[in-house]
Parts: sequence; C-alpha cells; structure tokens
Amino acid sequence: MESGVFAKDKEIKKEITKLKKIFGDLEGRNKEVSLKLIDEAAFLVVEMRGLKQHVKEFGSVDEMEQGEYTILRTSPYYKNYLDAAKTYTTIFKQLLDLYPKGEGPKVNEVDELQSFLKKHSK
Repeated sequence: MESGVFAKDKEIKKEITKLKKIFGDLEGRNKEVSLKLIDEAAFLVVEMRGLKQHVKEFGSVDEMEQGEYTILRTSPYYKNYLDAAKTYTTIFKQLLDLYPKGEGPKVNEVDELQSFLKKHSK
C-alpha cells in the first residue's frame, strides 16, 4: 500500500503531465513561466480533491464546542477548499493569459475549464 505522501505525489505528477499537454504549445519565456504555474495548479487540483471529499463526507458546517454550549461555523476544510479553488482559478487564468489575444491552447478540455473560470470568476 502506498503512503499518503507518495500517493499524492503520483497524483500531482499525473496532473502536471495533463496540464503540460494542454499548455505544451507555449514557447520561450512563456513556456518557462507556464511550468511553474503548472506545478502550482497541479498541487492545488490534488489538494482540492481531498478537501472536497472531506466536505462531501462531513458537510460545510462544523459544530464547535464553546464551553457549555456549541456553535455552528463554516468548516475550515470548506474554507480551505474555497481558497484553493480561487487560487487555482487565478493560476489557470494566468496560464491562459500567456497566449496572444484571441489564441489559446487547442485542447477540448480547456473549453470546459474556461467555462468554469468564466462562471466562477464573477
């Protein structure tokens, strides 16, 4: 059985490979910049999966003890998921901005991601 860190590293490498295919047509300095952004985006995708799974299992609200009573609060996992999603969206937009106006990666997966970005960046 794989340890948690090793399994996560494998997932990150898969995401890096997928994103490198999508943004593989960038050249020169833009390609160098894209590689750093791709590493960050891949990490976030894997991290968000874990956070999302926790939220699916336990919900987005936690009950927290405060002495003799309890209060409901937004789950820290949910907050972290939302922060990671915002950061991922920003990174992906930066990757798309590396292309000249009117151009972009020529991969079908990107259309789906661009739709996501447009919907969630408002």
